[in-house]
Amino acid sequence: MSDRTRIGIVAASSVVPSLEFQIGVEFLRDHFFDVIVHPQTLEQHFTFAGTDEQRAGAIFEFACDPEIQVLWMARGGYGAARLLPLLDELTARHGVPPGKLLVGYSDVTVLHEYVRIRWGWETLHAPMPAAANFTTMPEETLAAIFSCVRIGGARFAWEKTKLTYLDIAPTGVIDAELIGGNLTLWASLMGTAYQPIVDGKILFFEDLGEAAYRIDRYITQIDQSGGFGGAAAIILGDFPKCTDEHNDCAKPLQEGESLAEVKTRLATRPRVPLRKVYSLDEFTQEIFGTLSARRKIPIAKGLPVGHGPNFNPLPLGVEYRLSPDGYLQLPFRGERLLVET
Repeated sequence: MSDRTRIGIVAASSVVPSLEFQIGVEFLRDHFFDVIVHPQTLEQHFTFAGTDEQRAGAIFEFACDPEIQVLWMARGGYGAARLLPLLDELTARHGVPPGKLLVGYSDVTVLHEYVRIRWGWETLHAPMPAAANFTTMPEETLAAIFSCVRIGGARFAWEKTKLTYLDIAPTGVIDAELIGGNLTLWASLMGTAYQPIVDGKILFFEDLGEAAYRIDRYITQIDQSGGFGGAAAIILGDFPKCTDEHNDCAKPLQEGESLAEVKTRLATRPRVPLRKVYSLDEFTQEIFGTLSARRKIPIAKGLPVGHGPNFNPLPLGVEYRLSPDGYLQLPFRGERLLVET
């Protein structure tokens, strides 16, 4: 077996763009990784990278391969949640695969939680090789990702970032396991057999391109499903392209106008804003600040992790320390995340 870290790549979700993927794979090889691509990765069925059975089978095959140390998803998109019952069946028939590191984000969120709980794996929230920007991310970001994957030497840009609490700050240091990922995918697990247990955990959320009301809908769904029960804290990453809706309506009646004369000309009446359009900071404060106050959960924003503009890696399922002054650190490093001192 090669001394290089051996990476197995499969596609759990949407169809993979072949050129971007080939460039990403060669980039990994150029950085001295031994990369094995499953033949399933470039399959197509409907909007997915192969049928559910093909995708689940590819994941389980590479998961059981003793020579593969890291399972790195090719891309996100949609479709990973459909595989969870199939992975249950494969696990029941063949047993739990040996421990590995699962790498990816976005739609991979559901797999992170699945393999953490059911297989006892380590997981890393990080970009994937089919992304167009995979080869052009900042050197600091790439160094942190590769250090996590290679086992050892990882340093993270977010450890230097001071987070902002939205309502209440913790009265003391919080030492707890951090889990989570994409908010939309996390909400999709609520009410299913795969709903995460969050008691005593720090939750991390990020998302992309979701309107303010949808973010509120996801938080409401999680809250009403008991999905925040016992959570120690919540940390928010990047939410790029998440904006409030801009709605307009017919200009209200003016002095001297009657409803009877206006309603016949409603289609041509001037339009005006229905209400104020809120900024990301404003609706974050309203949605998450209100949750923090009601549930008495410290919620902090500003972690530079997500779908952009920051793509820093974030190990999941390991112990973190969140301080009252807003710093997140990894003081309890496992074997894979040891920091050189």
